[in-house]
Amino acid sequence: MSISQLQSFVNHVNIADELDEEMLSAIANRVKRQYDEDLDSMTDWKESVSNGIDLMKQEWNPKSTPWEGASNYKDPLLSEASTSFGNKAYLELLRSKDLVSTEIIGKDPDGQKKDRGSRVSTFENYQINHEIDDWRSEQKRLFYSNPNVGCTFKKLVYDPIEEKTESHLIQFPDFVVNQATKSMSKCRSFSQVMDFSANDVEVKVRSGRWLDIDDGEESKEPDKRGDKGSNEAADVTESIDNPEMYIEQQCFFDIDEDGYEEPYIITVHHKSSKVVRIVARYDEESIIVDLDDVVMPLPRALELRKEQEKQEFGGEEGLALLNLPDEITDTDPDKLELLKIIPFQNVVKYGFIPAPDGTFLDYGYSHLLGAITQAINSTTNQLSDAGTIANLGGGFLSKEFRKSMGAVRLRINEWLKTEVPADKFAKGLFPNPAKEPSQVLFQLNENLKVRGRGFLAVTDLADQISANTAPTTALTIIQEAMVPTSALFKSILDSEGEEFRILFRINQRTLDDEKYSQILGEQASVRTDFNSLDMVVSTTANAEMSTKMQRIQVAQIELAQFPLVLQAGGNPLPILQNFFEAIGSTIIDRVFPEEGTMNPQEQQQLEQLKQAQEQANQMQQLQLQILEREQTRLDQDSAEDRRKTAKEIEKLNADITKVLMDAALSGERAESEALKNQLTKYTGSVSVLLDSLTKIGDINDRQITQSPALQPVPNLLGPVPPVEARSGNGSLI
Repeated sequence: MSISQLQSFVNHVNIADELDEEMLSAIANRVKRQYDEDLDSMTDWKESVSNGIDLMKQEWNPKSTPWEGASNYKDPLLSEASTSFGNKAYLELLRSKDLVSTEIIGKDPDGQKKDRGSRVSTFENYQINHEIDDWRSEQKRLFYSNPNVGCTFKKLVYDPIEEKTESHLIQFPDFVVNQATKSMSKCRSFSQVMDFSANDVEVKVRSGRWLDIDDGEESKEPDKRGDKGSNEAADVTESIDNPEMYIEQQCFFDIDEDGYEEPYIITVHHKSSKVVRIVARYDEESIIVDLDDVVMPLPRALELRKEQEKQEFGGEEGLALLNLPDEITDTDPDKLELLKIIPFQNVVKYGFIPAPDGTFLDYGYSHLLGAITQAINSTTNQLSDAGTIANLGGGFLSKEFRKSMGAVRLRINEWLKTEVPADKFAKGLFPNPAKEPSQVLFQLNENLKVRGRGFLAVTDLADQISANTAPTTALTIIQEAMVPTSALFKSILDSEGEEFRILFRINQRTLDDEKYSQILGEQASVRTDFNSLDMVVSTTANAEMSTKMQRIQVAQIELAQFPLVLQAGGNPLPILQNFFEAIGSTIIDRVFPEEGTMNPQEQQQLEQLKQAQEQANQMQQLQLQILEREQTRLDQDSAEDRRKTAKEIEKLNADITKVLMDAALSGERAESEALKNQLTKYTGSVSVLLDSLTKIGDINDRQITQSPALQPVPNLLGPVPPVEARSGNGSLI
């Protein structure tokens, strides 16, 4: 196929208009054959899902085996698991109002990339919250159904009539894909079973998007049209209200028979096997060509070739005179060589638990716990039936009971009279030899439930956390119990990020500057902003499962660092916003209004509050400066007092030393009572000096207490020696 024809197919509403009946018939046969092969590869997977769905359905009527009215219990293990996961995912993953975020690649010195990323995330958040119908409700349905089924798909398409992007949830059994597929990007064929009523088909035909085919239904009566759509297995009554079944398949087909298959989306009417629509599954950026032995996308090659021609023929004026076509044609002397076409992927796989055998479709609880649930149902019904037999009683009567008594039912505290003698009565009754429900079977049943709930990580934390459990230990137990759920959340968020990136690419192709600028409230360029070379779109949701109390604790820790962030020149506002969100505040939009949403009066009040806060901050700074100067003065005064105290202590130390030396000398000379009295006088003087020294030490301690920044004065005296007075002969007085 020529590159010019590939270009023309990019924006073609229905390529089937240009193909003959023979080619359309070959395409339809190929699509249905591929559909049947893929469906056959899913047999085991589908059977497990179908059985799991049946196990989840609670029964209202008793069974007819082993007798009429037998127990028909179904354990809610699968329903409990799916509901528990759905509740957590819905509250945690859809908690934020803005789910789309952008990551900038490379340096951003002037902040332009950050501004572009902010605009892109704002617009895509607008799309999933307002423009795409029921995106959040569809995501909620996915959270509840995916755990049991194991695999669900989302498809994003652009509706040219309504001029907006749509997101469709594809649930079991409406998708068919080969189990040998490795990834959606390398998928050879993906089929979606779609149901359209006669009126829906008429709208598509009139808009030119579908061919008007002869489906062979004209001979039928009006109330016999329709083929039950995709609900044939559900025994739906055939009527005019039943939609007809169509297969929309993303596949490859060599239309021009040149040996290279191009990617298309082909829609076939299932019953008549006729093609109704074919559209290209690529854009011009997906067409990879060779220009002068350099591989590049087609638009880049066209720009380079135009620059070469401009230089060769004397600029724009020369090109205008030559009247060269803008597109590549078969007669071009310098034709580009087509290397490959990268298919545009608009389907996202939401998996649950990867299949252990390596097949494409993930496993759900139906595959992993279906057998255990079935065993629980069997043992529970056996226990119930055994209890019913034991409770109802009954038995056999000997032939000596000649008079028929019929069925006898006793009321409480009632005695019935019988004509049978007592001895024959005792010997003529043989109760039903049914045993009580088996304790072994009961224990087996309990073990099966424990194993099933243990796999689901549905742990009763009340058995592990008591009133005496330390708070940190309790938080650790809770966090560990949430690890399996967080891992499953991570898988969902990876798929959600891929969905947002597909939305990014659709906006690249379909969004116009006028609508983009209108939503943002400012002039912006789609071509400039939606540049995938330096920007990656992802999700803001966090896979780490957390409780509300944990989020509040983290927010409080962040809030405590508010002054440090402010001093370091950081932006503390997200800390406050996160705190309000963690506590579940309902006034966040009023506390942190978006720019341009406040009226002039509110804006004036906000400015006044900001000015008052700024003045308060300035006053606080002045008070701190005054306190610092006062503290410096007190420190200086205290240091001077300490120096004076140290001198006084030094003087007292010398006086004490002198007194002690005099006392010792006098003691040696003392020989009479008079000298003893004099020594007593000296001892009293020493005591007075020691008291004075103690008072000075108390004053010094008080000064140290008042000035905590000062270190205590070192003890200049050292240990005070004991006072000893001796008589002249050396004995103690």
